[in-house]
Amino acid sequence: MQEQPHAPPQQHAQSENSKTKSMFLSRALEKILADKEVKRSQNSQLRKACQVALDEIKEELEKQKDGTVVPPRANYIEADKYVLPFELACQSKSPRIVSTSLDCLQKLIAYGHITGNAPDGKTPGKRLIDRLVETICVCFQGPQTDEGVQLQIIKALLTAVTSPHIEIHEGTVLLTVRTCYNIYLA
Repeated sequence: MQEQPHAPPQQHAQSENSKTKSMFLSRALEKILADKEVKRSQNSQLRKACQVALDEIKEELEKQKDGTVVPPRANYIEADKYVLPFELACQSKSPRIVSTSLDCLQKLIAYGHITGNAPDGKTPGKRLIDRLVETICVCFQGPQTDEGVQLQIIKALLTAVTSPHIEIHEGTVLLTVRTCYNIYLA
């Protein structure tokens, strides 16, 4: 009887980590795409960004199924690639889309799939996590903001502040506290 070689535990863990990340991402993106509001013309950019991200996720999963060995660093989420659909979803006028986006961002941060330590390509001197926290905070637009969205904002901010996987400092912490306080006052 011939034994089949097993993948090293570290490689298996990375594969599981990648599958979990892909599951969260693809489910959230598919849920956003399935929303009837996305079919409107003003959401065409969001629809395209979601489709591009889904295609990239499927391509990544196919490479893993083919047995292509992915270098350990490349196995972690390239946050820049997947942040755009969620930013656009957070700017949407639909509470369901915003809530879905915030929920997925919260889970990705909680499980360490997004660390956001990379420099922000849009704003020099800032990190990606700072832009993500700002995106989350901007979802609160006053007392008229949907209560479900307010709850998701608080969950996402609490996760960002307490996560062992990311570090936020200075103005970003102040922005999270201010947003939570404004939600309390609303």
